[in-house]
Formats: sequence, C-alpha cells, structure tokens
Amino acid sequence: MVRIRQRRIVAVIGIVMGFLAAGVLPAQAAPAGTVGGGAARSASVAAAEPSTSPAPARRVWVSVGEVHDCPTGYACATPSWGSNGGWEFQFYNYGTYSLNNFTGNSGSVVNSQTGNAGMRLLDQNGRLIRCQWAGTGDSVNWDPVWYIQLSATPC
Repeated sequence: MVRIRQRRIVAVIGIVMGFLAAGVLPAQAAPAGTVGGGAARSASVAAAEPSTSPAPARRVWVSVGEVHDCPTGYACATPSWGSNGGWEFQFYNYGTYSLNNFTGNSGSVVNSQTGNAGMRLLDQNGRLIRCQWAGTGDSVNWDPVWYIQLSATPC
C-alpha cells in the first residue's frame, strides 16, 4: 500500500515537472488598470509585452487604425507591439518611469498634461533625448528611449 502511494506521488510530481519543463503554465490575469485587449491579440504576438515601472495610471489597448485621444491631464506613450495594435500607456503622476520592451521606430507620444508640464524621453544614462511640450504629440523611435519623466517643469 505504501509503495502504491509513493508511485502515485512520483507520477504526479513527474507530470507537474513535465508541464513546467514544457512551459505550460496557467494564463495570467490582466494587470490592474488595464482596459481592452484580450486573448485573441496575444496569440499572434511573439515579442515580449511592453511594460513600465512603476505602472502607469492606466493602460488601454489600441487596435491598428484606431484613433484614440490621450485624456486631458495625462501623458501617453504607445509603443508598437504586434500586428494587431498596441498598448497606450497613460501616465498621470509626476516621476520617472522605466520602460521595458519599448522598441522600434513606429510608436508615438502625446502630452495632454496641463499647465505646461513637460514629458521627457531619456536614454539609458538619464540624458535628455527630447522633451514633449504639453498639448503636443509626435512619432517616436523607442530604441534609444529607456525612461519617461513627467514633471511640472516646462520643456
């Protein structure tokens, strides 16, 4: 009887280890502050998903060809990601945000902050690449950008 239990335990451990080795894990829930998106878009995307630290106030999925306005008071960054669209990161609080997997030259920024607040794009050493004036937007090559910094100081 003890040998049967041991074999069952060993068999269960073997099955679990097999799943872990194959990379089969349960699906993760969407992060807090996430709007839109879904399982359909993740199947076609092989690149690592963009993220920031700390997290933005909100993150919204924007499909290819969709026009989406950055809300008043926010600074928004949209890196390209996959063929179906990408996440728009909506930052509200002043501070410096570290960017992860923001790559390529087909992204955009929009600074809808009020009171002339600046949105700065910084390189890996914290040096200024460019400053986006409040009320403006533009396309971005994300490859040299490692940080976004929001402050009350104008450009």
